[in-house]
Amino acid sequence: MTIDTATAFPTVNPSDAACRQYRIGSAASMFVYCLSIAVINWSGLNMQGPLLVLAVLVPPASIAVQLWLTLRFMGRVDEFMRALTAKRFIVAAALSFIVASTWGFLEVFLNLPHVPGFMVYAVFWVAFCLVSPFIRTTR
Repeated sequence: MTIDTATAFPTVNPSDAACRQYRIGSAASMFVYCLSIAVINWSGLNMQGPLLVLAVLVPPASIAVQLWLTLRFMGRVDEFMRALTAKRFIVAAALSFIVASTWGFLEVFLNLPHVPGFMVYAVFWVAFCLVSPFIRTTR
């Protein structure tokens, strides 16, 4: 682990094997995630039966792979980075729960437009990106 002098944030050395594997694996799983959603949207009306079921299961499988990669990354870095990443994850998850629950109540009681449940994953990563610069300690 090093300290980024520009931001004063602790960082993992980019040449570190764990970091490199995490970045490559996450990029690959998110590519599959985005590609599968595009394919479903473009050809969803033509897909039927087991093919449609299989296609719809690809995005959640990509999410599972990405989360597994994150947990694997956390297990391969030092204690400080592990604790820092875990704290950021917990805060981002809490914010995601709050946003999803709030929107659910607004949908039901104020008749706001429905947002698909799978969007909570995107909300989580936005929240993670937003809280990460502010969570710089493990306390």
